[in-house]
Amino acid sequence: MSRGTAQIQGAGRRAARPLASVLAWAGTLAIVCLVVYVLLAVLPGDVASQQLGAEATAGSLARERHVLGLDRPVLLRFGGWLGGVLHGDLGTMLATGEPVSAVIAGPLGRSAILLVLGLAGILVCGVGGGVLAGTRAGSRTDRALSGAALTMICVPEFVVGTFLVLVLAIWLRWLPAVSLVPLGGSMLSRPAVLVLPVITLVMVGSGMLLRQVRALVCQQAERPHVEAARLAGLPGSVVLRSHLLPGIAVPIAQACSAIVPYLVGGSVVVERVFAFPGLGTLLVAAVSDREPNLLMACVLIIVGLTLMAYMFADSLRRRNWV
Repeated sequence: MSRGTAQIQGAGRRAARPLASVLAWAGTLAIVCLVVYVLLAVLPGDVASQQLGAEATAGSLARERHVLGLDRPVLLRFGGWLGGVLHGDLGTMLATGEPVSAVIAGPLGRSAILLVLGLAGILVCGVGGGVLAGTRAGSRTDRALSGAALTMICVPEFVVGTFLVLVLAIWLRWLPAVSLVPLGGSMLSRPAVLVLPVITLVMVGSGMLLRQVRALVCQQAERPHVEAARLAGLPGSVVLRSHLLPGIAVPIAQACSAIVPYLVGGSVVVERVFAFPGLGTLLVAAVSDREPNLLMACVLIIVGLTLMAYMFADSLRRRNWV
């Protein structure tokens, strides 16, 4: 095989990787959505029973389910929902007829604010703490930071959130215990309601990232060129900036992107702890009310973002190692 042919084949394989990743993302997302849709369908109760209540008869339930289309096979209903999504339609609420896109817009925006603030805090504390601990491996600073990070990883979000409520909201009365949105306002018009949810996410998420970054820094610090720069008498800041961090920039970026799935999933728990009116709270309400279209819209966004983060992290790995 000639060198030119090998280069063309290599370029073709590299060009095919993004398409394969997108297809894998779409296929995985569709399978997860199907599983969730079927699981909701097999749960006891539905929108018809929720609306008619305990006084409903078998005949009235059958009529209401026919009107709502709940008597059709579950795979046909899922196919109809999926077809609507492909055309940009998330469907309507079965109980009220309100478009799901209108119902989900407000909670999605509030969750986006929470996730952005949480991610910023995790990157600062996780990367900064990991670099500090890794460059001082074995010191008191390293032991303190690593121990705190391990503690945060082992403690669930709802425990951390409850502890913060007890101390900062009930005992010290510095912050509101519940993240209530002002009437006619937004989360940004009362930023205090964001503090406790964001701190909870940052404390747990930064613990995960700190330990990963610390391990990368310690490993890179043992490389010959870093050791040579240190023995040459260069200042520690120069060694860190010019010799240590450039070699692990991509692995650190990969670790940071892998934190996004935690944020997406952890925010569901945090929102329930603080009654935060976001996407996680809406998802729980959709399951409770047996609203399939609303639930699937929440799942589509949450799972889609999670898979995108993993796909991005994998692309960084491939670019760095392959």
